[in-house]
Amino acid sequence: MRLFIGDTQLHLTEKEFDSLYLNEGHEITAYLLGDEVIKIYKDNPQIERFSFEDISRFSKLKLNRFLLPNNPVRDDSFNLIGFACPYKVEDPFNSLYDISGKDFKREVKLMLGDIKELSRNNIEIDDLHLDNIIFSDNSIYFSDCGGFRYKKDEDTREIEKTNMFRFEYFIVNYLLARSLAKKNRKKFENEFEAYGNVEEFISSMDDKENIENFAKRVIR
Repeated sequence: MRLFIGDTQLHLTEKEFDSLYLNEGHEITAYLLGDEVIKIYKDNPQIERFSFEDISRFSKLKLNRFLLPNNPVRDDSFNLIGFACPYKVEDPFNSLYDISGKDFKREVKLMLGDIKELSRNNIEIDDLHLDNIIFSDNSIYFSDCGGFRYKKDEDTREIEKTNMFRFEYFIVNYLLARSLAKKNRKKFENEFEAYGNVEEFISSMDDKENIENFAKRVIR
């Protein structure tokens, strides 16, 4: 089989290509090629795919923690069948939930910078879930941007409001409150709302305490 990843032509047998298999989800099958993940769309007409223009737009952004598409993947007939994006190796020994307060605050600041850059470029984010997180080299990466969409005619200020809401909801409800009992989550959410934004909320996090200890301390 022959694939084109950006301007690079790749010749592989079916067996060789299958040996690159990494994982799969509802919409794509992922293959590992060097330091890139090759994501091939499944044959499902209901999947909203990126266009060549979308991938080109993503590839021009310089982000820290969102692993965006950087090249289109085409088949032998030059049809767009997927995209390539950077690969990060999941830390096999350390858990995201053991990250120190100092490092977590750094990561949130970097992610917020990415959110602002995406918003300035009319890109609305979606599908922020723990399953889409990679913890690598003491850093937090979003690995699945398949739900991101270019909103050409929308005000960037409105896009940023939406993006910030979704990002903060993820940080507070999915990440920080993960270890809390259901009855304590509302109390935790109320504490967050008193601050107004996630960066101020976690500013009181001790440099050495982890995520779970911070969440438990907040609701005491």
